[in-house]
Amino acid sequence: MKTSTKMKTLVSSMFLLGLSVSSFTASAIELGGDITITSDYAFRGISQTEEAPALQGGLSLTDESGFYLSVWGSNVDFLAEGTLELDVLLGWSGSINEDWSTDVGIMRYGYPNTEIDGSNFWEVYGSLSYKDLTFGLAYSDDYYANSGDFFYIYANYSYALMDNLSLDLHVGQNEYDDSSASYLDWSVGVSTEVLGAGLSLAYVDTDIDGSYLADSRVIFSISKSF
Repeated sequence: MKTSTKMKTLVSSMFLLGLSVSSFTASAIELGGDITITSDYAFRGISQTEEAPALQGGLSLTDESGFYLSVWGSNVDFLAEGTLELDVLLGWSGSINEDWSTDVGIMRYGYPNTEIDGSNFWEVYGSLSYKDLTFGLAYSDDYYANSGDFFYIYANYSYALMDNLSLDLHVGQNEYDDSSASYLDWSVGVSTEVLGAGLSLAYVDTDIDGSYLADSRVIFSISKSF
């Protein structure tokens, strides 16, 4: 079976599974969301907005069993080739025990008004967390712009410096089918909460040379969940 066929089969299976679970636990479904204003939308270390600010927001339907269906959007700027990103996620997250938790699912990245061939793509993802340490993996059989197989391997760690102030560390390896395009991204930041709003300040960088969209920068974000 071709990889693309396997991906379509997995998408269909997870979608039907999510609908089945939700139909039996409709009374336990909760709706939540968030809105964020950020000085730059950096995705895996690369600016999606020409280093300009972004307004982002999402909505999630969550079942008490751990299944969720989410939509998320942000403005983007691909040199007049697109101004909107709209993503859909279907997954499951939950605790394994007191210290361990996991999150698995499938995601569709969509760019409704982008004319770049292959701009819309699917990705499966999974992560395993031990307390404040998370290891994750994402895979696409045909990544953005028809670039073929892609793996994203990452680790996140959040360390409480004091009450209501955390040090946030991230490192991720972007592995393309064409190994010459592969790169490393990382960030170091701090985050806190003030009057119910989340505030974060992060230094973001990659090992890509010669691209202003992937060079080092400091990004400030403010978010609110509801």
